[in-house]
Amino acid sequence: MKISILVLLSFICFGFNSAFAVTYQDGDLIFHESQGPQTKAIQEATGSKWTHVGMLFLKQNQWQVAEAVQPVRFTSLSSFISRGKNGAYRIYRVPGLKEAQKQDLRKQVEAFMGRDYDIWFEWSDDLIYCSELVYKSFFRATGIEVGQVQKFRDLRLDGPYVKELIRQRVENTGRELDLNEPIITPVAQIRDTKLVLVEEKK
Repeated sequence: MKISILVLLSFICFGFNSAFAVTYQDGDLIFHESQGPQTKAIQEATGSKWTHVGMLFLKQNQWQVAEAVQPVRFTSLSSFISRGKNGAYRIYRVPGLKEAQKQDLRKQVEAFMGRDYDIWFEWSDDLIYCSELVYKSFFRATGIEVGQVQKFRDLRLDGPYVKELIRQRVENTGRELDLNEPIITPVAQIRDTKLVLVEEKK
């Protein structure tokens, strides 16, 4: 089999991986292990190191990540990756999306832009957290459920980090934890068997 001189030059100048670089698509999901103050509580509650998720979109010829932080916004892909522990990440795809679905998905995401982050992880649209942004945007745009919606009672709530987070955010603010409140977690999404792994950096 003959290999063109251009491909050989790509190997020499940029290496094998760059010569066959991954092509992203609008709506690809990117997960990382965040390093914020609530990270350990999320890991404790879900049993997974993956604590944050966003969606890739091509904007002004650059890949950016739509993510629910404070507030919901677009972040450069490089910045999103650098915030994760050790720069590790996984990118997954919901296969078979049509262009019209991707456009509707972008519109749904843009409708959430500027919304405040939901520190209580409630199911209302008033405030939004990361995996909720992914779930609601996909479902409303395509009818596809990314991840299985659970209830608070399904999570591990008896660990020390979770108890402290509940104390700070719920009990100290005069709220009560509703164990029947729906919740969607990053790990519920990364384990969705519909998703196809596109790229991983360990």
